[in-house]
Amino acid sequence: MADQVKTDQSSVTRKEPALLRAVDMLSFGLTLLAACALVLLALNVFIDVLGRAFLKTPLPGTLEMTAQWWMPTLTLLAFAYTEKRQEHIKVTILLDALPLAMRRTIEGCFGLIAIALLIGLAWYAFDEAMDSFRYGETTSSLPPVAIWPFKFVAVAGVVALAMQSAATAWRHFTKPLPLAPSETHEGEAI
Repeated sequence: MADQVKTDQSSVTRKEPALLRAVDMLSFGLTLLAACALVLLALNVFIDVLGRAFLKTPLPGTLEMTAQWWMPTLTLLAFAYTEKRQEHIKVTILLDALPLAMRRTIEGCFGLIAIALLIGLAWYAFDEAMDSFRYGETTSSLPPVAIWPFKFVAVAGVVALAMQSAATAWRHFTKPLPLAPSETHEGEAI
């Protein structure tokens, strides 16, 4: 955590471009929405449990809301912030053996490949979301639960991840990432 603070402070002192700061703020804002989805999921399940226990009546659509609304929202909207903090799982066995400059270049190129893949995924997700919107997709449960609005959450999450991946690639190419070996602790994932 201290290293993250040190990294965040150094990024403030070197004054990154406004667009990178805006992408970082967007990622943080979406993470706050993901946190709200987590609270709503817990509240949804809590009300369902109370209804089952005391009223012998579950909250209709809880399973569908959990699976189609809250889980996708809390996972997809947090991806970009996880990328900003460099906390996605990485296997760096081969990269660790490379000189830092070469590692930065390779990781930046991998970032460019990821951006291309994410843009394709976002395009596909948007097409699916529009189809779902056109026919007002709902679950087959009683009562039906509208799921088409949350298809657009997937689009927002993937687009934000692509934008944050572009910011990360920029940071690799301009040298703030990855951290030099002297800036990390033993056993810490980078």
